[in-house]
Amino acid sequence: MSADRPGPRPATARIPRCPPSERGYDVAQVDDFLAAVQAALRNSRSGAGAEPGGAAVLSTEVRGAAFSGARGGYRPAAVDELLEAAEESLAAAEREQCLRERGPEAWQEHLDALTRLLRNRLDRPRTQRFRRPSRPRAPGYSAAHVDVLCERLRDRLEGTAPLEPRELRRAVFPLVHGERSYEEHQVDAFLDRAVQLLLASR
Repeated sequence: MSADRPGPRPATARIPRCPPSERGYDVAQVDDFLAAVQAALRNSRSGAGAEPGGAAVLSTEVRGAAFSGARGGYRPAAVDELLEAAEESLAAAEREQCLRERGPEAWQEHLDALTRLLRNRLDRPRTQRFRRPSRPRAPGYSAAHVDVLCERLRDRLEGTAPLEPRELRRAVFPLVHGERSYEEHQVDAFLDRAVQLLLASR
């Protein structure tokens, strides 16, 4: 009797791993999260709710995914690439589900609300778009560098220049102190919303 033909390898089986001497992302944690993402995609496309025993993963949760370090784990850069693709797939599925269940007017209201939220900060003067670090002498993101990215985002919203979600996800800012800095958490939350809007606008 011939042996059964092997089925397709799961996506996580194709993620390169670090050598045993190097630390990467914990394999079990990554596998569990990506399985939850795939379940959310299936449910969104079928119009079903979350699968029994689990909560649906939203596109806005993907950027915040964090994994423990483990020797011989998955290579972080490879996992991060998969997470970017997962976020985009979830965002597209959520858009289709909203259009199907609530109609284009509800989706447009969602886009308008996100746009207003972002423009509230983008329209502020340079160096005044975000608050300073709350702890004395704590470093923050360079206000000058953050402002440059904010102005690129403003141009993108006005349709005068391109800006891809990946550029926002991968933005890195020098750390500085005092009046030349912005609080990191507030900037990060703003960039999360900016990525959300750019994906929703596609």
